[in-house]
Amino acid sequence: MKAISGTFYKMGVNCIFFVGIPLFFFLFVLSYEPFGIVDFLSLGKGRYTLNLILSTLIILGSVTLMRMLLFILRKVISLNWTLYVTWCVGEVVLAGMMLSILLGIGWKGVHPYLWVMTRCILYTAAILVYPYSIITMGVQLYILSRRSSGAVVQDEKTLVRFQDEQKRVKFIIASPAILYIEAEENYVHIVHLDGAQVKDYTLRSSMHALESTLSRHGLVRCHRSYFINPSQVSLVRKDEKGFALAQLKVGGQKAIPVSRRYYDSLSALL
Repeated sequence: MKAISGTFYKMGVNCIFFVGIPLFFFLFVLSYEPFGIVDFLSLGKGRYTLNLILSTLIILGSVTLMRMLLFILRKVISLNWTLYVTWCVGEVVLAGMMLSILLGIGWKGVHPYLWVMTRCILYTAAILVYPYSIITMGVQLYILSRRSSGAVVQDEKTLVRFQDEQKRVKFIIASPAILYIEAEENYVHIVHLDGAQVKDYTLRSSMHALESTLSRHGLVRCHRSYFINPSQVSLVRKDEKGFALAQLKVGGQKAIPVSRRYYDSLSALL
């Protein structure tokens, strides 16, 4: 199954979750008082308002903890939709279990802890399914709209970090936006898309220093002076002298020379 977009791992999206989820819980319970939850939170002692506030803070803490963990692990895990939904369910279950500790103490001697925990998880899941679904669909619609507009969605795992000779990061870009890289003496030209515009970033470095990074992100060498992005190549043709040239999908760009030794490997990727 296809992995979810790296947009879901970004801190901005995670902030929407750990602010939006508890806020929705608080306002929804306060407005609609579902499932007879007023009596459940009151503990039979008139503590409804206090326990609603504490419950909201517990949900805030639980979701924040899990979303921060997701952000930290973004470089080492790759979730598909099944695993992502499982992660969200885990957040809800954790929030329900943490909530049951607070309410279990209040209902001690009246109801067994398992009874309290079961209801905490069920009530939490029944309420939070709405904000989780709304936020997730909103993020996915944003991703699809960006893709349909032709913009490159910068997923964390596609970002290429270009370093200079002192190992300082000088330029960061999503690999799908790179057209080609050309060497010129002690510099390289990173020709890339910035929206609908083609731009050239010049970096003091060598092809040899960049080779492992470029290969890891799907760019391939096609000439001793060029690396090219196969996903940006429309075709490889030969000119009247028999030299191979890669034609880019982006109009108005020069054809990139392809050496004989790289011709077959590049053609196989198209």
